[in-house]
Amino acid sequence: MLINVTGRAHNQWGKKQLQAAEGYGEILDFPMPAVAASASEEDVDHIAALIVRRILRTLGMEKRSVSETEASRDGGSEDGVSEEELSGHLILCQGDFTLVYRVVAALKERGLRVASPTYERVTKPTLKPDGTTVPGYSFEFVKFREY
Repeated sequence: MLINVTGRAHNQWGKKQLQAAEGYGEILDFPMPAVAASASEEDVDHIAALIVRRILRTLGMEKRSVSETEASRDGGSEDGVSEEELSGHLILCQGDFTLVYRVVAALKERGLRVASPTYERVTKPTLKPDGTTVPGYSFEFVKFREY
């Protein structure tokens, strides 16, 4: 599964990025919330915790009781999900730097793979009818790069 926690839903991606994502199976979009410049550290911590909790719930990694955790110690993580299961998932995370930092750190601490899409800026000047050119550019997907 690929969980997309960015500002762009996967139906807005180009063909190359979609093909790269499809290798992970199902693609889920969790829109990255905007963070006000005036937000406090506590506000950002709270938003990060909500995002992480939603991802963990989706992957079946919510904290379990001690007895359930002990029963699942035969090759599973502390949440009862095996390393093999975790390696099949990728979480894309891109947005406000301070929020992304908190989300990525929390997910990696739990053994999850987290990445950011990378793009190359391609210059495409446009020729106007009067003969002048207007600079333009687009961003083309290259790959997912893990944090």
